[in-house]
Amino acid sequence: MFARRWLLAIGAAALVVAAVAGGVLLLRSHQAPPALALSSSGPSGSAGGLSGRWTVSDGSQVGYRAKEKFINQPSETEAVARTSKVTGSLVVNVSGSTVTVTRMTFTVDLASLTSQDRYANYQVYQRDFFVRSIYLQTDRFPTATFTAGSTSFPLSSSGATAAAVTGKLTVHGITKEVTAHVQATASGAEAEAAGSMLVDMRDFAIEPPDISFTKAEPEVTIEFDLKLVHA
Repeated sequence: MFARRWLLAIGAAALVVAAVAGGVLLLRSHQAPPALALSSSGPSGSAGGLSGRWTVSDGSQVGYRAKEKFINQPSETEAVARTSKVTGSLVVNVSGSTVTVTRMTFTVDLASLTSQDRYANYQVYQRDFFVRSIYLQTDRFPTATFTAGSTSFPLSSSGATAAAVTGKLTVHGITKEVTAHVQATASGAEAEAAGSMLVDMRDFAIEPPDISFTKAEPEVTIEFDLKLVHA
């Protein structure tokens, strides 16, 4: 009897060690891309060329970044998903050294969000299926939309221009006020705006994903890198 208990204790200890080791290996194998940012921090171009309507062009990306924890992991990793299916436009007016941006509307296809982080021994597309179908319910709410009326900021003569843009974000059929922190550059007929906003998914009636093997935190960083062209 003593020998049997001793063997069972050794077996249980081995399972614990294996689970911890597996969690460490999974954590160490994880790779997530850096946050979306401007591809160039160059000058913002001449003020006269900025006025007019700008539309989203090829190369734009929008996505999310959220903390998640697997059941056998010692700590959290970052789930990152992105899509290039984004449309929208804005209108720029320059008066002296002040830039005013109005009529901002951007729409993202949530059903096309695809995970960008990687694990050596876990297929992240499984996460995408659950997030799209159960939590975002993209069959009912296929898109997210950000709109903003007007924001003004001084024109930068060198480097990127930074601005905080307050607007309305509609996700999962619910609209909330949010603030996006943006950096922008322009050169000729092309411009770029990149940044992020922090939201709590529960504000949009979305429960933090809890899928047996992994659980997400409720706060999500929405990232964007918008390439714009003069319409």
